[in-house]
Amino acid sequence: MKEEVKKISTGTWVLLIVVIVIMNLLVSLFSHFLPYPWGGGGISLGPGGGWLMAMPLPYVFSFLMLFLIGYGFIKIDKNMMALLYLAILVSTWFSSFMGYYVVPSFMIQIRVATADVHGYALPSFWFPSAEAVRASFYRGSLNNLFVTYAAEWSATIATHMWYFLTASIMMFGLALIFRRLWIDVEVLPFPHAQGWIVGEIALEKQRTTRKRAFIIAGVLGLIFMIPYMAYTATPALPDPYGWMKNPYFTPWSTGNFELTQAFPAIQSSIAAPISIGTDPLRYAFWFLVPLDALLSYTVSRLAIGIVLPQVLSYLGYYSGIYTADMWGKWGQIWLGEPLYLTTVNAGMVLGIVVFMVLVNWRYFIGTLKSALGGKTPSSEVSYGLAYVLFLVGSIGLIALLVTTAVEPGDALLGYLLIIFQAVAMIRLRSYTANIQFLRGAPYLKPWPGFASVPGAPQTPAGKLFITTHTFRWGTGIDVFGPYYNSFGGAMDGFKIASMAGIDAKTAFKLLFIGAIISIIIVIPFTYIVWHTFGIMELPIGKEWDYFWDGDGGAYNGRPSIATPAGVVGFVLAGVLVFLRLRYVWWPIEPLGFSMGLADFAPWMGMTFVPVICWIVKYVVIKVGGRKAYDEVGVPAAFGLIAGEVLGILICGIIGTVRFVAFGA
Repeated sequence: MKEEVKKISTGTWVLLIVVIVIMNLLVSLFSHFLPYPWGGGGISLGPGGGWLMAMPLPYVFSFLMLFLIGYGFIKIDKNMMALLYLAILVSTWFSSFMGYYVVPSFMIQIRVATADVHGYALPSFWFPSAEAVRASFYRGSLNNLFVTYAAEWSATIATHMWYFLTASIMMFGLALIFRRLWIDVEVLPFPHAQGWIVGEIALEKQRTTRKRAFIIAGVLGLIFMIPYMAYTATPALPDPYGWMKNPYFTPWSTGNFELTQAFPAIQSSIAAPISIGTDPLRYAFWFLVPLDALLSYTVSRLAIGIVLPQVLSYLGYYSGIYTADMWGKWGQIWLGEPLYLTTVNAGMVLGIVVFMVLVNWRYFIGTLKSALGGKTPSSEVSYGLAYVLFLVGSIGLIALLVTTAVEPGDALLGYLLIIFQAVAMIRLRSYTANIQFLRGAPYLKPWPGFASVPGAPQTPAGKLFITTHTFRWGTGIDVFGPYYNSFGGAMDGFKIASMAGIDAKTAFKLLFIGAIISIIIVIPFTYIVWHTFGIMELPIGKEWDYFWDGDGGAYNGRPSIATPAGVVGFVLAGVLVFLRLRYVWWPIEPLGFSMGLADFAPWMGMTFVPVICWIVKYVVIKVGGRKAYDEVGVPAAFGLIAGEVLGILICGIIGTVRFVAFGA
């Protein structure tokens, strides 16, 4: 049956664009006044926040709309509600902490602290001179932006806009290519996109069970954040939950209490690093992960990440591990012999992508045939457009890399590595709601003749740049930017549209236009905020430690996927894929399993949060059935997220007003 396309009026488009513009400005501003843990590696308002690519702001929007609709202040139909939901969704991609802010922030350090070591690999059009940085960042001075160093900052802004535009266009092409496979064919769950039920709940006229569950949990989540609202307004008060000042909490992973550090008895008796989550948001997000992924994470995290190292330590491995701190334990187990867990996991992730392509090769051939001559329904986006966007963005990105002194061959290899990482991460996210810290370059060793990279400044400038870009600041860890945010955000948007009855073409137009508007607004506005207040004066987290990750010490210290550990991971992925396809009852799947072996599992996945969520979710479904899970469990989880994130947003507003009004 042909899908009906609902025409959107010009007035509606104008309203949606206005919403996108306003939300980008507000979130960009508020994000600068959110300190760790919310403004950094923890939960943020946008899609990037630690492992959990959350995008919770649309849930907050629906939470507020529930009351506005319920009390008769607003009348809105489902179609308009869904369009506004998508508009707010795309407005968080680049405006939140890990959207754009962290891309240039680490470059400050290159200019003012490690210029002698790494500065040669960072061209002036990527970031201004040390003089411009020092003049502009340690005190507020709009004059330095618009007059004194206007040429330097203009070049930086233009470069970053080109980077975000081309990378985002490329990722939109990828999202359109994979859309039907992941949404319609494989029907991946997209846990974050399921938040659209909050929009549906807001439109319900009666007090249903799921509406009650959502409201109660939302209020509790908001109440939980009240102490931090007071703390934000009056920092002289005690830190309510210890997340910001207690030395045993990880500053960049919200509410992660490091048991290894806090209790000497645990440090001296358990080989693996151990932590536990104290932020309810962690449990709410993990509760949304499919049951088989939670079980798979539990098995790999406990059996391989904790029990096996304990046994190996009794057999003589890991000398001194019982006196080591969290990082020391992690280094021996994840990076050292005999397990090399990061390499095993890198092999698994490579296998996940390779076997996904092999299993679905007919689908990809079909997209190419359709692009070359197939007919496209009026409600769909043609594969021809998908491949055009992908090629145009790819050419633009490769051109930027080559202009940056990356040799053409290295630029092409780096580009392929970016695609691999993006597809791997968003596939993981589409099933497990989480994203790994996959640092691709040191495991794939892609540069011919550079199995080992000489330390900077001996490394060729282009190789240091592209290695770092594909190791940390561009992809892989901490930065979600134009790759993960655009790809993952678009896939979530398409899934939401399919649930809400919005045709794919309309969803694409809204998301694509929204992304372009966001780039145009967020990048220059970020520099206006920095120059107005002085970045060192703002409470937002400072990310300095990126560029050295591409240096020889980090690159060379990680074994290649071609080693036995990597081969084991690749084969393990293939075995789990086969078992899942061959036997319906087989409970362990590769995506969740790889999460338990991932680089920062002890901090971001933590030790017990997914395990506890698997137990609770299993009991809920076993005792109450699917109905209890759908009508109570899921609405309560999203309610808790919406309430607590609303509290975080209020903290950002309080912090902004307090700083602007009182200068502190």
